[in-house]
Amino acid sequence: MELIINEIMTNPNKITDVFLITKEFYTPTEFSQHIEKTANMSCNSCWDILIDYCSSNNIEPESMSKLINASLKAKIESEVLDLNLIKGKKPNKLPF
Repeated sequence: MELIINEIMTNPNKITDVFLITKEFYTPTEFSQHIEKTANMSCNSCWDILIDYCSSNNIEPESMSKLINASLKAKIESEVLDLNLIKGKKPNKLPF
């Protein structure tokens, strides 16, 4: 980690989205928990919170894949299936 920080300090053009995120969160699990907790507290979807986080920090959503754990990925996949944003098999849900 120290080598990466030294390299970035000597060459600021190499700052990546993942580096910016990992300055705030130490592990993908910590980041995923932050997104889930924020979604629960604000009564929004994890998908919306993730997109808001990306836009407020000028981060490309595509670069977030390395920082999303399996639990959050499953929740987001379910949300975007419900919103018809991706094609796939919808899980059986009760209509209430």
